[in-house]
Amino acid sequence: MTPPDNEKHQVLSHYVKTLFRHAGAKAWISLGLMVFLGLTQGVGLVMIIPFLQLIGLGGTEGGGGLAAQIGNVLGWVGLPLNIPSVLCVYVGIIAAHAIVTRYREVLNARIVNGFTQTLRQRLYQALSRAEWLCFLRSRVSDITHVLTSDLQRVGFATQQLFQLIGTVIIAGVHIAVALIISVPMTLFALVCGGGFLILLRPFNQQAYRTGEGLRGSMNDMFAAVTEHLNGMKIAKSYNLGDPHEQNFRTITNGVTGQMVRFSKANAATRMYYEIGGAVALAVFFFVAMEIVHIPAANLLLIVFLFTRLLPQFSMIQQCVQRITNALPSFEAALEMEKRFEVMKEPLSLGAVNPLRLDREICLFNVSFRYDNSNEIWALREVNVIIPARGMTAIVGPSGAGKSTMADLILGLLSPEQGEVRIDDQPLTGELLHRWRRSVGYVPQDTFLFHDTIRANLLWALPDAKDSDLWTALRLAAVEAFVSRLSEGLDTIVGDRGVRLSGGERQRIALARALLRKPSLLLLDEATSSLDSENECQIQQAINQLHGELTIVVIAHRSSTILRAGRIVVLDKGRIVDEAHGAPS
Repeated sequence: MTPPDNEKHQVLSHYVKTLFRHAGAKAWISLGLMVFLGLTQGVGLVMIIPFLQLIGLGGTEGGGGLAAQIGNVLGWVGLPLNIPSVLCVYVGIIAAHAIVTRYREVLNARIVNGFTQTLRQRLYQALSRAEWLCFLRSRVSDITHVLTSDLQRVGFATQQLFQLIGTVIIAGVHIAVALIISVPMTLFALVCGGGFLILLRPFNQQAYRTGEGLRGSMNDMFAAVTEHLNGMKIAKSYNLGDPHEQNFRTITNGVTGQMVRFSKANAATRMYYEIGGAVALAVFFFVAMEIVHIPAANLLLIVFLFTRLLPQFSMIQQCVQRITNALPSFEAALEMEKRFEVMKEPLSLGAVNPLRLDREICLFNVSFRYDNSNEIWALREVNVIIPARGMTAIVGPSGAGKSTMADLILGLLSPEQGEVRIDDQPLTGELLHRWRRSVGYVPQDTFLFHDTIRANLLWALPDAKDSDLWTALRLAAVEAFVSRLSEGLDTIVGDRGVRLSGGERQRIALARALLRKPSLLLLDEATSSLDSENECQIQQAINQLHGELTIVVIAHRSSTILRAGRIVVLDKGRIVDEAHGAPS
């Protein structure tokens, strides 16, 4: 459904204000240059009149004394009114116009790309500072689409906005020159051009509708590509390539259809302007020759102006359509940024120092649900104490709330009721940032960059030395493996670590977590997908850390929790049992 005109005008107004706030003085310099370019183009056109008269077209009376006035100006600067002088002035004006045009285009490119970059950085900043729950409620493909395709369309619309402003200024100069020559014929041209803008206004509504449709289709395409790539392995194993291809074909057909519809609207605009312009020019020429009796020199110039002016109206219409077409993308970026800002976490004040865990982590009467409008609770009235420098295991069936509890312990989620305490201090505000600086986290689905082992480790602690890297690798029982690699730490692991085995990926992820020298090491099903040999190696690495830091293990297998000093059993979001395991 197309929004009311006042809503679109508000979005457009906000868009223009945001652009000019970003560009600042650059925007006004660009506008000043556009005015200068319009004036130089107008002066260049006016110089045609004395030239035509000097070569014998139009007589000395043509232009109503305009040629004489130009001659006076040339005489004032010391130039005679002859063909060489007129041609030299004309060439000089065109050269100045070309030089300033080049500078303005570069300036506009800086403004446009800088504006797009600012919007992208603002959105990404809001994204990075939003609560984890906000990510859980968003599709990755939606965020990717807004950050890339949508903001790219906004950048294109910004180019069109500057072109629209420049076109309006140039059209204004053409009108001013035409008024000097013939007021009636200029008014006739304005009526024709204005009439075209009014008659073709419905195409602006169509441009907005196709912009909404195109954005929706592009969003679907991003989602399909992301989901297919994430599920490529299972899609191939199930031989589901054809259904994926068909789904992608359907979506891309929608994208193509929206683009074609917008192109048809643009093409129709040009067609109507060309046909209407030809009719208007014929009428214009007839009136000028048979009724107004304009002198030949003036007639040539005003016809030339008329043929230049009508395309300016066409360009204005097309620029408006292109800007209107991109408004839904600007709205989507604003809406997403606002949504992230609403769920923004408190910022850290100054440097964030690690937090030492001395006594315990306490979950006191904690309840949490992912949707406040839903009565289904992920955790309900959970009370548990995790002692420092011991190993605590959290077990239970799938859907029991284990990962939710892990996210609460990490400080990624905040309880709806109750509170999480670190050494009897609520896990909020500045303590939250210090706590996150003090934890090491190894998830079930290991995330590694398509980069070297060194880069993947340094991601967790950028200022770590090589000796620190090797120490972490040794603690994670993966030092020998990395040493045997021909390129050692500089070995590329592939996308998501595909060039390594599951056990090797998990141990490097464990090394990355240990590199931070955390107070808490949380392993979320970190060995559930490994064979017994790899699980044993990681288990041995964890056992070596026993007593040196606080370890929380989320697991299904009993072998993973043999050394746990405390075992917490969850079911349906509640603690159903607690037991003491091996001595800590």
